[in-house]
Amino acid sequence: MNRIIEIVAMAFGGLSIFLVAFVGFVALSGKPVHEIAVIGRAFPAPPEPEPGAEAEPEGASEPESHLSDSAVIESSLGVLSAWTLPSPYSTSELRVLAEELKGKREELEQRELGLARRERTVQEDEKEIEERLATLEELRTHLESLQGELRQQEDALDKKSRAAAAGEDARWAEVARVIGGLEGAEAGKRLLEYEPADAARILRALGDDERAGEILNQVAGKRWKEYVDAYTSEKARVASRGRG
Repeated sequence: MNRIIEIVAMAFGGLSIFLVAFVGFVALSGKPVHEIAVIGRAFPAPPEPEPGAEAEPEGASEPESHLSDSAVIESSLGVLSAWTLPSPYSTSELRVLAEELKGKREELEQRELGLARRERTVQEDEKEIEERLATLEELRTHLESLQGELRQQEDALDKKSRAAAAGEDARWAEVARVIGGLEGAEAGKRLLEYEPADAARILRALGDDERAGEILNQVAGKRWKEYVDAYTSEKARVASRGRG
């Protein structure tokens, strides 16, 4: 900042010296001020003498020397050349300053290039993120659709399963009604025509543990235990399903 003030002060002082030297030189030349080149327009011409006034005797003054405008300017420049302002910077300082400015410019260009690359990278990342989000949204919609279809299929299978179970229960209940209506050892004989698991379902369908025990006691031989175990397992299965 002090360097700039010094430069401005030196320039203003040089201009002032030039103007003073220029005006003084022209004044010494004896030429009227209003006829001075360059600055004569700033001074009005003196009024003309009235008619009849006595003319100045010849030879009273020496003839004025008239100089052209270009000659006056060249002479003034010659006086100004004696006042040479020192350069605020030396050649080496100017070279260093130029190198510093060049380096700063290159650094700014590199920064601009880096910022441009980063901006392109950010834009590419944003675009990739948007594409991924769109893909995830499509997958979410697809999964929700699949879950809905699976729920519908599960409901349909559950209905079919319940319907099939109801049908099986109705069939075993009808068989149980027939076997349970037989008297004597005939009920045990008919029960032996079924496998232990199916026989257990038939006995469970009777809904009467006492009657089921009577029919089981009519089963003779070693198979009695198989039918008893199957019946007790079936009762436990039904009981656990009811608790669930």
